[in-house]
Amino acid sequence: MTLNFLLEIGKLKNIKRAGWIINGIDGESVADHCFRVCVLSMLLGDLLKDRYEIDMEKLLKISLLHDIAESKIGDIPYESLKYLGEENKSRAEKEACKDLFKNIENGDTYYALWEEFEDRKSTEAQIVRAADKLEMMIQCYEYEKQGHRLDRFWDNEFNFRDFKFDIVKEIFEELKKRRKL
Repeated sequence: MTLNFLLEIGKLKNIKRAGWIINGIDGESVADHCFRVCVLSMLLGDLLKDRYEIDMEKLLKISLLHDIAESKIGDIPYESLKYLGEENKSRAEKEACKDLFKNIENGDTYYALWEEFEDRKSTEAQIVRAADKLEMMIQCYEYEKQGHRLDRFWDNEFNFRDFKFDIVKEIFEELKKRRKL
């Protein structure tokens, strides 16, 4: 069963991030995105641990699991939520995760961590939420440096709604300054 799980999540390496495709960019995969979210979560956790009680193991597990449902349902971009509704997307992701985790050891624990991320239940989940969106905006900046114009990402407040922590806001402000140069 572990091998089936690993093969299933391996699909993330071949699933492109749909928001970029819609904007004419054949760019990163979901797995590419997840890697930098994990690194960014680790860095943010270390930067915030003096002010918040943070379980780094939990933080890193949540960051590893945060987009795992996309191996079953694909990457659904923000623009599609207008037609699908957040509730339908959420329901599909929950079912996909239940299916993914049902036959592996500790599956219930992994599902609970994924659900914690979805519900922003803990400081760790909130940090990963912020890392998820901040990573997307860093990638957006990088694509713009390659010549793509992606103003719609910068103008969409949905992309910043999870920037609860001052350090995340500071990094984002620095990113915006560099964008203007």
